[in-house]
Amino acid sequence: MKSATLALAALLLLGIAAFRAPTPLPGADALVEGRVLEGSGVPVVAARVELVSATGVLGASRTDVDGRFRIETNADWAPGWSVRVERLGFQPAQVAVESGAAELEITLTPAPLPLPGFEVVGDRNICASGDDRRARSLWQAAARQHAGGLDTMGVASYTLVRTDTIGEREASSSGIEGSIAGQRASAPLLRMGWNRRIDREGYAFPVRRTDSGGSYDSWGYPPLEADFASHFAGELFGERHDFQVEAEDAGGWVLHFCARDEDEPYLDGVLELGADTLVDRIEWRFYTGEPDEGAGGWARFPPSTAGGGTPPLLPSESLVWKTLPSGEIVRRAQWYEGWVIATGDSVPFLPVRP
Repeated sequence: MKSATLALAALLLLGIAAFRAPTPLPGADALVEGRVLEGSGVPVVAARVELVSATGVLGASRTDVDGRFRIETNADWAPGWSVRVERLGFQPAQVAVESGAAELEITLTPAPLPLPGFEVVGDRNICASGDDRRARSLWQAAARQHAGGLDTMGVASYTLVRTDTIGEREASSSGIEGSIAGQRASAPLLRMGWNRRIDREGYAFPVRRTDSGGSYDSWGYPPLEADFASHFAGELFGERHDFQVEAEDAGGWVLHFCARDEDEPYLDGVLELGADTLVDRIEWRFYTGEPDEGAGGWARFPPSTAGGGTPPLLPSESLVWKTLPSGEIVRRAQWYEGWVIATGDSVPFLPVRP
């Protein structure tokens, strides 16, 4: 465990910049910035940070490799503002903002990975009435926001991956500790191949797997939690699903999506959209023939940043799960340290880290 912690520190601790006085850009009335750290002082990378008032979310960002964030807003500071931080593997934190030019240091506490499947809420009967025009319009708006041209782009990211099995001994295993550093990448032809396979066979295909107990029937699933997450903003996904508004408030919408054709392995789930119609989070469940592995996943996506435009639909973190023949559930958490995107048929080069 100590060596894993040191490896994680080497991966994330690329340098700590000195604090500076917050200075809003011209036109911004308030600026909140700072750092998010583990208790040991290691920066927490790609944490979602939101600036919240009594009326809703004023702005959002995510932390960089030094754990830094910066959120600007045109709103006038008022008592009751706070910064909320979330990161897979840690307990959420919320800290009060005492002025319109604040600098904060926020420490996160490790937490067990969440149990799978408990966050898919809503009634599948919501789609019994078919496709809702308003819900589809919201999905189309989100798809346009994330239409980053990935059809002709290679993508790559440094990752941390943790795989474990939920059993009596491991149910309380904690967050990011024990994760393994690596890389995730794909070329446009690979993602095109996944789309063609879904078009032919649906969202799962039969495979044979082997473990200590022998060989068994299983399913292979498209990597919706990783570099193929852009499928949720694609034409094929829209053709295969109906949409309904499941919930809405000042912060955005929750859209339920249901398969139009259940003759092949299919998806059901929810898309959470922010007030700007950017995708915040997607959760899905795979429905297959036997064996039904109860497989599914969720992915969280980074918000837009000042001057950075709208991001492509590539996740900042994800969790996937399925049931083994033993009845135990295996789950895999992944953290992505931003994504490098490059034009061409090959994947971008990421140097091997020491």
